[in-house]
Amino acid sequence: MNIRVLSPVRDFIDALDPHVRAHAYGLIDLLEQYGHKLAMPVAKPIGGGLWELRSHTRPAVRILYGFYGDGAVLVLALKKQRPALLAREIELARKRFEAYCA
Repeated sequence: MNIRVLSPVRDFIDALDPHVRAHAYGLIDLLEQYGHKLAMPVAKPIGGGLWELRSHTRPAVRILYGFYGDGAVLVLALKKQRPALLAREIELARKRFEAYCA
């Protein structure tokens, strides 16, 4: 599967501590390898065509993505700070994904 990483996501991941960064890139590798077959606890649908990659490192990291064409587009990355994603985070991811697909 072809993976496209938007620059804000790459910048976020590259700024992480080396251990957490390596784990995040490992999750991306799993997405590339398994695509739509990737499931919990690594990938979870969040609705509206968006999914999240879920790290269980400290700090926990979430990478939001959607499928488009022959691959996936990583649109938002953040540190998990609460049990659920905020509506504004999901909306930002949705806007970036729609802009990419336009």
